[in-house]
Amino acid sequence: MPHSIAAATSGRSTCRGCGRVIERGTLRFGERIANPFGGGEATLWFHLQCAAYRRPEALLDALDGADLPHT
Repeated sequence: MPHSIAAATSGRSTCRGCGRVIERGTLRFGERIANPFGGGEATLWFHLQCAAYRRPEALLDALDGADLPHT
């Protein structure tokens, strides 16, 4: 399933790696999985640092195709 890197649009999502809130505007890694409660897909969000530890291969794949802002 495809993965994504995007800025958090609100401060309501929780990191699946550490359990802390992902602040609004922070870049985050999204892992799409089959929705266990019905049809379609669900997205699990991680801080980039947590994704690097928990899902390194998937994060590298997402970084390879991401259009990240230059700072």
